[in-house]
Amino acid sequence: MTKKVYDDDDGRAIADMSGLDFPGAFSFRGVRPKKPERGAEQSDLTDRPWEARKDQFSRSERRMAILGALKAALLIGSAYIVGLGLLIWLMVAVLT
Repeated sequence: MTKKVYDDDDGRAIADMSGLDFPGAFSFRGVRPKKPERGAEQSDLTDRPWEARKDQFSRSERRMAILGALKAALLIGSAYIVGLGLLIWLMVAVLT
């Protein structure tokens, strides 16, 4: 059989999957990434990723982002609570 040739394929890799190692079907261990070789470049990740770098948010911007996320989560949670309350009220009203 010959390999299919697609017109829109330019040969570039979308995601490099060569570093993944898949466990067996009955293995309880998770997928562990392979350790980089000694000659490989070190990534720019530090030991303390929570510390602010020069190109990240200031203290007040970080606080506003946290409060915005908290406000969004509380809004979604309150919508669920109100909906559940209306459902309970409707069931009680219909059954009595």
